[in-house]
This record gives sequence, C-alpha cells and structure tokens, in this order.
Amino acid sequence: MATFLFWNINRRPIQTLIGRVAEECDVDILVLAECTLGVAQLLQSLNQGRPIKYSVAFSPSTRLLVFTRFPQNSITPVFDAGGVSIRRIRPPIGIEILLVAVHLSSKLYQEGRDQALTATRIARQIEQAETNVGHTRTVVLGDLNMNPFEPGVIGAEALHAVMDRATAKKISRTVEGEKRSFFYNPMWGTLGERPPGPAGTYYRYGSQQINYFWNTFDQVLIRPTLLDRFDDDDLEVLTAIESVSLLNPNGEPNTAMASDHLPIKFTLRLE
Repeated sequence: MATFLFWNINRRPIQTLIGRVAEECDVDILVLAECTLGVAQLLQSLNQGRPIKYSVAFSPSTRLLVFTRFPQNSITPVFDAGGVSIRRIRPPIGIEILLVAVHLSSKLYQEGRDQALTATRIARQIEQAETNVGHTRTVVLGDLNMNPFEPGVIGAEALHAVMDRATAKKISRTVEGEKRSFFYNPMWGTLGERPPGPAGTYYRYGSQQINYFWNTFDQVLIRPTLLDRFDDDDLEVLTAIESVSLLNPNGEPNTAMASDHLPIKFTLRLE
C-alpha cells in the first residue's frame, strides 16, 4: 500500500507541520505546491528521527516539489512544463504508475474558458506520456484551480474526469469521431456537507453574484486501469495534523497558522 499526499501550502513556513503530517499519515509520495521553503530545510523536517528517509525527486522548478520514501531511482522524470510534472514511479515491489503532479493557473489570472483550454493541452500531454511509457496506470494529483464540475475537468477534450466508477470503467467514449479516455474523479464524493469532513479544500468569501464559497480545487484523478487498486474510503481531506486543527473557529482553512488550502490524502495498492 502506498500513501500519497498533496498540499498547496500557500508559501507558508510550515515545514514542521509538513514533517508531522508525513509521519502521522505514513506518506510515501508527498507533493507540495506553492512551496518557497528550501529543499534542505524540508528534508530536515521530513527525516528527523525517521529510519526511512525522504529524498526529493528531480524537478526543474520549485512550482511543484515531489518527495518520496522510495529509492531515488524509483522515480524518473517524463515531462515538465509550467505547472505540470509527470513522473514514472517504479516502486521496489509492485506495479509501475505515472504520477501527474499539477498546479494550474489561478482564477485570478485565467478565466474558466482559459483554464479549459489549458486542461485540453494537458490531457494531450498525459496521453503522450502514456504512449511513451506503454501503459495508462495514471494518477493526476494537485491543485487544478477548477472544481470537479467545470469544463476543464469534466470536458471530453479536457481531462474527462467523471463522477462514477461505472462510467469510468467504460475506459473511453467517442466524441465527434475521436476516442477520449476517462479519468475517475472521487472528489465529487467530498462536495458539500453531507460527507464527513469539510465542504471543499479551499474557501473564498467574495462579493460576486455567483460564489461557491467552498471549492474543491485540490483533486486526485484515477485512470480506470487503477480503480481496482483504489478505495474511495481511503481518500481524505485533512482538517487536522495530530492535535493541530487546520481550520479556524469558523470552520474555514486557518491561513494564519497553516494554508488557505487543505491537504488531500489517498492510498493505492501498488503491490
């Protein structure tokens, strides 16, 4: 079983919290976005007193940082551009996967249609990477800066990430003569207050006519070939690290002591 965690830390100096959540959740693959902390500083927090040490995977920029407890030669770069880093992960025991770490542009800088067009380009980059490595055991993880229901996530030409396993297991569908592969998006199950946990991963109070307040920008998307190795119950939006709450008294992300985003955690059976 491999545990993955993603956190957009909003440029906050929270290396101690990062080390604590990695230990508490027994994280194997850690992906950070908006991290301005030094790699050496982070490794010190991650490795202090731990028998199995983390190392940092190669990255041409600090927009996305990937740390792992797997041997360093288990992760190799496949593609990097802007806010997308694709890594080939070969664990010591188990199957190989592709990890697509993403941190896409904010709605402060791109409109929804711009984001959708960007997602279309990324979908083609993922397909090319899958062709290069010869399989579709792919996981997308990160801050999409879009909700699961937006065109850039759900659109066939874009990421094509659907809300239910039965549809995703159809593998693909043909749209205007072109085959478009599915992702399964379990984050639909975290929307709103009915599930246990927060109503999203990011909260924004604005004055616009349409304001969702809670948004689920931080997501994990799973190709159908990995669904038998993924359990929805193992997906969690974290609201506390040990005894430290990541929420303020209003139940919103506590930006004073942590980040404006909440971390997400899930597991995959790779063996």
